[in-house]
Amino acid sequence: MRQQHMKELVQRGQEKISKASRITTGVGDVADFILSAKAMVDTVIQSVPQAAPAALPWAGVCIGLQILRNPAQATRSNLAGIAHVISRMDWYCALSQHLLSRNNIAANNDFQAVLRQLEVGVVELYKALLLYQMKSVCSYYRNQGLVFLRGMLSLDDWDGDLGLATDAEAVVQKDAAQYAQELTKASLAVLADDAKKMEKRLGDIHQDIQDLISLQKDIRRDDIESACRRDLCVVDPQHDMKRIEETKDELLDDAFKWILRTPNFAAFTNWDDTRSDCQARRLLWIKGHAGTGKTMLMIGLIRQLSRQPVALAPGLSFFFCQGTDTTLNNATAVLRSLIWLLLYQQPCLVSHLLQKYKDSGTKLFTDKNAFIALSEAFRNMLEDTQLSPVYLAVDALDECAQGRSDLLRLIATSLSLSPKIKWLLSSRPEVDLLAELRTSGTGPPDISEGLLELGTQRLTEPVSAYIRHKLASLRNRPGYDEIVLAEISDEVHERAENTFLWVALAFKALGEVHGAYAAQYIKEMPSGLTDLYDHMMMRIEKGRMIPPQDCKRALVAISLAFRPLSPSELSILAELRPNATKAAVETCGSFLTITGETVTLIHQSAKDYLEKNFTFKLQPAGAAQSHADISEHSIDAMSSLLRQNVYNLDFAVIPDDITPPNPDPLASIRYSCEFWADHLCFMNGESPEFSRGLTENGKVLMFLREHLLHWLEVLSLLGKLSDGVASIRKLLAAQVCQFRLGAMNVQFLINSN
Repeated sequence: MRQQHMKELVQRGQEKISKASRITTGVGDVADFILSAKAMVDTVIQSVPQAAPAALPWAGVCIGLQILRNPAQATRSNLAGIAHVISRMDWYCALSQHLLSRNNIAANNDFQAVLRQLEVGVVELYKALLLYQMKSVCSYYRNQGLVFLRGMLSLDDWDGDLGLATDAEAVVQKDAAQYAQELTKASLAVLADDAKKMEKRLGDIHQDIQDLISLQKDIRRDDIESACRRDLCVVDPQHDMKRIEETKDELLDDAFKWILRTPNFAAFTNWDDTRSDCQARRLLWIKGHAGTGKTMLMIGLIRQLSRQPVALAPGLSFFFCQGTDTTLNNATAVLRSLIWLLLYQQPCLVSHLLQKYKDSGTKLFTDKNAFIALSEAFRNMLEDTQLSPVYLAVDALDECAQGRSDLLRLIATSLSLSPKIKWLLSSRPEVDLLAELRTSGTGPPDISEGLLELGTQRLTEPVSAYIRHKLASLRNRPGYDEIVLAEISDEVHERAENTFLWVALAFKALGEVHGAYAAQYIKEMPSGLTDLYDHMMMRIEKGRMIPPQDCKRALVAISLAFRPLSPSELSILAELRPNATKAAVETCGSFLTITGETVTLIHQSAKDYLEKNFTFKLQPAGAAQSHADISEHSIDAMSSLLRQNVYNLDFAVIPDDITPPNPDPLASIRYSCEFWADHLCFMNGESPEFSRGLTENGKVLMFLREHLLHWLEVLSLLGKLSDGVASIRKLLAAQVCQFRLGAMNVQFLINSN
C-alpha cells in the first residue's frame, strides 16, 4: 500500500515538472548539438593561426554549454533511474513477501540466521530505493528554476544514488542466490531423507504385506492342520480311558502300584543309557491271561507316567484296543489314535502328513491303504530331529482283530528308527511280540527283559487287596457280618485263581443275595472264567423275571453288533420291549453292563465265550441267521420311522451344524440306518434270508423302493453316507438273484454318491 502511494507521488511529481522537463531537455539537446561540433571547431582553431584569438572565447562557450547540458543529463538520469527503482521496488516487494515470510523461516529452522542476514540486506535495498524515490519526489516539488541551477552545478548525483541502489540490489541477489542454493541442498537432503523414510515405509509396507501373506498362509496352514487332525481322530484316547474306568471298578493303588517297584518298570522309565545300576529298556510288555487286570494295570501306569514332572516327563500317546467295537479293534485305528495324540503334544510333526492329506483328504485315513500311508508318515515322524522323547502305549493287542501282524512289525521296526520312543504294551499270551521282534532283527538280544508276565505269584497280593476292597463294600448290607465276610473271603480266594475278573463277577453276583446265603452262593460258582460263564448262562436260562429267550436275543445283538449300542437301539435289534430292555441287561449282568446310555459286554473274555458257544447257547441256527434277523428287525423299524426331512430342517442347514431334536426320532434306529446292509451281507452265502430279501416281494426290495431316498438323507445327516453307499455296493455285488427297482435305479444313485 505504501509503495503504491509512493508511485502515485512520483507520477504526480513527474506530471508537475513535465513542462520544465521538456524545456530542460530541449536546452540540453541544443547544447549537445553545439558541443557535438566542438571537435571540429577545435581543429579549425588549432590549424588556422588567424583563429587563435577566438580560442579563449570558444572555450568559455563550451564550458557554458556544458553547464547548460548538466540539468538535461540530470533529468534524463533521474527519469531512467526512477523507472528502474520503481520496477525493482515492485519486484522486491513481491519477492520479500515470500522470501522473508515468517512461515518460511519457521519451516526452515536451520536457516534462520541466514534469513535474518538476508532480511538486513533487503532492508538496506529498500532504504536505497525509497531514498531515491523520496529524493526524486522532493526534486519534483521544488522550484524548477532552483532544480535547473542545481542541475547546472551537478549538485544532484542521480547516477551515484542509483548506483547505491543497484549495489544494494546486487548484494541482495547474491545473498538470495546463495540462500536459495543452500536451501535447495537442504530441501534435497530433506527429500532424500523423506525418500529414505518413504523407502523404509514402503519396505515396511512390503514386509507387512509379506507378513500378512505369511499370516494368511499360517492361518490356512492352521486350518489344514486342524482339519487333518480332526479327520485323523478315531476317538480321544483320554476320554476312552475315562469311559473304560467307569465300566470297571475303582482303580486301587494296591492293585497296580506293585509294578512300579519292579526292575522291569525301573529299566523302562530310565532314559539314561549311561547308568550302570539300571540299564535302560525300550519295551515293557505286560502279558497275562484274560481277567488278570491288564487294562486296569495299563490305566494305572498311564496315569503314573503322565504325572511325572512336566520339565522332565516324556510325552505319552496311548490307545485301548476293544474287540467289541469294530471301530477300535484294528491296526489302522491304533495307529491313527497314536499319531493323533502324538500330534496333539508335538504339533511340528504334522508336516509329515499334510502333503498327503492335501492330496487325498479324509481318504488318507480311511481307505484300504490307510495303514500303509500312516505307517510311512509315522516312521518319518520317528526319524524327525524335532521329535521329543515319548512313551507309546497300546493295551490289549490281542483284541486288535484286523492288521495285528502289520502293527507288530511296525512296532518292531520303530525301535530301530529312534531312541526317543519306548513302547508299553499289553496282551494275552497268544500274541508273541518277542518272536516278532527276534524275527525282524530290530530288537536287542536281551529283549525278553522287557517282558512282565502276570502270573499267579505276582498277582496274589494285588488280587487280595482287590478282594478286601470288595468285602468292605458289603459290610453295611443285611446279613454280611464279620463271620460271613470272612467265609466269603476264604471261598473267593480259593476259587478266584488270582483273576481280577472272576472276583468282580463273583461280587457282582452277590448284588441281590442276602448275607446268610452269600457263602453258599459263592461255593456254587466254579473256578475259571469259562466255567463261571457257563454257570452264569445256566442262571439266565433259569430266570423268570425276564424270559431267557429275551436275554439271549440281547446277548446275540450285543455280541454281533459292530459297535456298542444304546438301550433303545438294543430294543430294536433284539425285539425287546423298550421298558424291559434295561432289566434284560441287568439279568445278563455277568456278560453285559450299562455305562450311561451305552450297553457293552463286560469283558473281551465274555465276547470270546459267546462267540465260541453261539450255536450251542444262543442261536441254534447260527450267526448267519442272527445277522439276517438283525437286518430284518432294522428294516422293519426304519420302514415305520423314516420319512422325508425327519428333523424338519431348513434347506440351507449344513449337516455339521445340526443339533438333533429332543426327543430324537432317529435315536432308536441310528445303528440300524448305519449297519442294516452290513448285517444282511455279513454271511449272505450261508443264509437263505439274504436271497429271500432280494426277491421281487422281499423286505429288502420293498424297503429300497419306498425309503431309499429317505435312508440316504438320514445317512447324510449322520455323516455316514459314504459308509452306507459302500454297504449298498457290497449288497449289490453279493446279490444272489436278479431284481429290479422299477423306475428307481439304485445303481445310478449309488454311483452319483
